Amino acid sequence: MTSFGYDILGFGVSGGGPVTLTSTALINSLSNRSNVTTSSFILPSGTLIIPADFWLWASGTTTVALIVDTPNATIENSGYIVGKGGEGQSGAGGDAISITASGVTIINNSDAFIAGGGGAGAQGRNGTPGKGAGGGGQTGTPTLGAAGAAGANDGGSTGGRGGGAGGGSASVTFQGAAGGGQGGYILPGSGGAGGSGGSTAGVSGGSGSAAGATGNRGGDDGGGPLDSSGGGGGWGAVGGTRGTGATAGGAGGKGIEANGNSFTLTNNGTIYGAQS
Repeated sequence: MTSFGYDILGFGVSGGGPVTLTSTALINSLSNRSNVTTSSFILPSGTLIIPADFWLWASGTTTVALIVDTPNATIENSGYIVGKGGEGQSGAGGDAISITASGVTIINNSDAFIAGGGGAGAQGRNGTPGKGAGGGGQTGTPTLGAAGAAGANDGGSTGGRGGGAGGGSASVTFQGAAGGGQGGYILPGSGGAGGSGGSTAGVSGGSGSAAGATGNRGGDDGGGPLDSSGGGGGWGAVGGTRGTGATAGGAGGKGIEANGNSFTLTNNGTIYGAQS
């Protein structure tokens, strides 16, 4: 579809006519773009179209995939809009869409996804938590889509396994702090398994939109409980708690964060994460 009007920053911008997102360099043979703000593409009352099989994702320090800052804009999604997965101690997942203007309409078509990033698990003892769906813990260019898009495993049997959604947590080990598995970019995706080679096994990450598993509780060697970290959260879901239950995992990202603005939603696809 061709946009009309004039160009801002090299992108087609129109008042009321539709503008279809075009891809930057293909990733895993898929069209994609990261960190989109609507005012770079459309004027007030304009329509921004995310086409089928197109991935709109968050990269770098940005956790939100799409910021809608154009009043009375219409977003028509036939692809995948995904927030960034949380990482670190109870790191929160990013929102898929953040609305900062009034009068916005969102149309999520059949087979399309809007998915908040998963929260990271809570830190246990001598092992790090799983990272959330939406690429939590991944660096560089992600591998989007169903093929080969699970996050990376941490090394060795003690480390967590990467997930298509949430990553698994590491087991408790005294040979150094094993790492949790990374979150992936598969929708809906399976959670990664926990590491098994330490004194207390790690736990799985969340599949689909499920929360990461709660860490396992081991014995006490005098230095404290041998509890494992929580698993990474699935899409838009909270990360798992520490084995003692003392520390909660990171919050899941919202599918749509309205920031107090009213909006109209027509959803014929799938949305993971809160819409408020």
